Amino acid sequence: MYFNFIDVLIVAFYIVLVFLSGILMKRFVSGIGDYLVADRTMGFNLGLISMMCTEIGMITYVYYAELGYKAGFASLIIAFPPMLVYFFLGRTGFIIKPLLEMKIMTIPEFFSRRFNTGVRFYLGILMAVGGILNFGVFPGVEAKFINTVSGIPEGYVLVTMVVLLTLVLIYTLLGGMVSIILTNYIQYILLSFGMVFITVYGIYIIGWDNIVNTVTAKFGEKGVNPFFPSLIKGEFGIGFLVWQILEWTAILVAWQAISLRLFSSKDSKTGMKIYKWSGLMFLFRGIIPIFWGIMAFAYFTEPVSGLDALPLFIKAIVPSGVMGLIFAGLLAASMSTYASYLLSWSSVVSQDIIGVIIKSITKREISSEKQLMISRFTVAAVMIFIIWWSLFHKIEGYLYFYLQMTGMLFLPGALVSLALGVYWKKARSTGAYLAFTLGTIPPLLYLFLSEEVKNEWASVFGWGGFFLALIGMVAGSYIHGICKRSNNKIKA
Repeated sequence: MYFNFIDVLIVAFYIVLVFLSGILMKRFVSGIGDYLVADRTMGFNLGLISMMCTEIGMITYVYYAELGYKAGFASLIIAFPPMLVYFFLGRTGFIIKPLLEMKIMTIPEFFSRRFNTGVRFYLGILMAVGGILNFGVFPGVEAKFINTVSGIPEGYVLVTMVVLLTLVLIYTLLGGMVSIILTNYIQYILLSFGMVFITVYGIYIIGWDNIVNTVTAKFGEKGVNPFFPSLIKGEFGIGFLVWQILEWTAILVAWQAISLRLFSSKDSKTGMKIYKWSGLMFLFRGIIPIFWGIMAFAYFTEPVSGLDALPLFIKAIVPSGVMGLIFAGLLAASMSTYASYLLSWSSVVSQDIIGVIIKSITKREISSEKQLMISRFTVAAVMIFIIWWSLFHKIEGYLYFYLQMTGMLFLPGALVSLALGVYWKKARSTGAYLAFTLGTIPPLLYLFLSEEVKNEWASVFGWGGFFLALIGMVAGSYIHGICKRSNNKIKA
């Protein structure tokens, strides 16, 4: 159903509320520490909610629903690796505890302390490219979602993108992380309502037996068994699971949007507790939208595009009046994600690329006020780029795989270099350079291959990137050590 007047009022009220939050929070932002990590004052309850809201946007629902629509119940296995990794990191403090104790604001900052400024700069470039290419498809996918659900003509996709991003830009520029964290409470309530309503009402409309029977009839065993035809050859088999566990470990220690939340926590104990409990929430973050895609597959008698399945399904089953609340929840999710991602990737550009260049030229530390000004400028620059990228880039294969592979332009090298940089005394800068360089090869190849090859070999490209990064770090560190010893002998 299309929006009625009540739906429009609900959404408009929420947008005004978010806008006012940015204005109110501006007076609490006096420096770069307030702007990026909320002066490290985030407690457990708000941190848990904020972590969840940051990593749920309309695009999250769309790519998970696409998996459910195209692969059936078998795709539910994708929801489990992040839960396991979150719990492991939160329980053990592996990598994250040392990072919290260092009180850094960005991941590349660790590399300047552990290795050198050159490694930080190199990682900053890879993170900026990978993160912004990843983020770059969000506006196009989500603007189309908004237009489909609300009934706005498809020709206005660009207008929708610009309006949405402008709203986010204003309140992010004004309040930074403080503004984002404040609005997460409201977003969490709306998200919870929307997720429960669509799931329960969808089952009521379609019927559980009809959902199961439709999937098994059209997909066969492949639609319910992720390891069909075998554990090795299955689309979601052992290779896929290894890739996902490595990928999610890297995401949770090196993905800037998540690490900013981690670094905003008031101490290491709080940060670890947030991670431990986030696992359960992230399990449902995957399972519920995947199930929506499965319901959409059972609901529609004619095939639709995997990326269009969810918005068409929501428009078809949700009654007017309720639509406004659910749409506000979905919009809330996206605005939180957009704000966090704009802040995250712009902070990498401002702190780890521009900041490093200015410091190397002037030989002086940049003042907090100038860092804040640079960060706000880069937020606007990133927004302009992602609008352009969304308009011209065509996604091939699963959207989920595209997002994972663009992140892998820096994640394999980041995970290996972080882990060995923290726990292996012999890790050296040459190893870090090689780890980042070799780790980018598989995802770069993936992005330029045909859709058929992408879907068949995605898992190999996935875990292969981490394997090459490990080889690069170990080999490079030993080469560095040998060269250093040789130089010392020559000097002696």
